[in-house]
Amino acid sequence: MKQKRLDPKFIDVIPSDLKDGKLYISVRYRTAVHLCACGCGNKVVTPIRPAQWKLIFDGDSVSLWPSIGNWQFPCRSHYWIKNGSIQWAEHWTEDQVSAGLERDARNIHQYYENRKIQFPGNPPIGKSRKARGLVARIWAWFVGL
Repeated sequence: MKQKRLDPKFIDVIPSDLKDGKLYISVRYRTAVHLCACGCGNKVVTPIRPAQWKLIFDGDSVSLWPSIGNWQFPCRSHYWIKNGSIQWAEHWTEDQVSAGLERDARNIHQYYENRKIQFPGNPPIGKSRKARGLVARIWAWFVGL
């Protein structure tokens, strides 16, 4: 059965038994997970990262941007999650899917290329992670490096 909305459930660790109509959000792991809104039962994982999905919580409901395109599932569902409501999007052709995946890969690559900044305390290239200072390790975790 198609879902009309997903209610947020903030948790530490994603449960193995997911319920329809719930959007499980782990801030700790920067991930949102739900069962496909089409009702097929497939688990949809959206990594909350600056170059991938953005999550907006208004105190009551959640929005995810960009759209959810389940191209790898047989259902090939495509929808938006806006203020907890499922808004169905148009079906994409194989050419549109390929172009979208290429664009996403370019955006991710460009984001991390632009993030090659030196934070005070960052070790020179080649220095082991263990040798990094605590502040530099926290900064690297925070920005996803």
